Amino acid sequence: LSANGQAETAYAIVNQPDFPGWRWMLKNGATTLWEHWALEENTFSHNHPMFGSVSQWFFQWLGGIQPAPDAVGFDRILIRPQPVKDLEWVRCTYDSIRGPIVSNWQRRGAALTLEVTIPANATATVHVPAASAAAVTESGKPAAEADGVKFLRMEANAAVYAVGSGTYRFESTLTKTAK
Repeated sequence: LSANGQAETAYAIVNQPDFPGWRWMLKNGATTLWEHWALEENTFSHNHPMFGSVSQWFFQWLGGIQPAPDAVGFDRILIRPQPVKDLEWVRCTYDSIRGPIVSNWQRRGAALTLEVTIPANATATVHVPAASAAAVTESGKPAAEADGVKFLRMEANAAVYAVGSGTYRFESTLTKTAK
């Protein structure tokens, strides 16, 4: 599966209101992941956050905030959000050792707005979900003409840019598969 296909599958599990789903656990009073899917009194522990973290998935895939594979203390950042099905927006901030990293996105139909903040002394590779690089603007200008933004390539329905520290507002038109 593609990264977006994996995100769609994970989102379906997380958002499923019936058994088995994380949303089902929430409906049944969960505040952490449970040891076992069964909702039984005094049989299984209902406090096992070490078994996994939906929160980490929210940050890394819905918000798309990840350290680059060769990063030291988030000096190199990947922003690779995965807009999924009916989710219309994500607000995501990670307080790194270098400062807050922000990846907020909102979708209206086929239009996507991605707001990104990269802290001082860090750089980022930003994957903007888009039909094409020509469909991407940054702060109202074509992204190719924006200060501090360098187009790298198209990859998996996203225009990929290198950026330095600062705040960026990308707008794009999504492909049909990213809707």
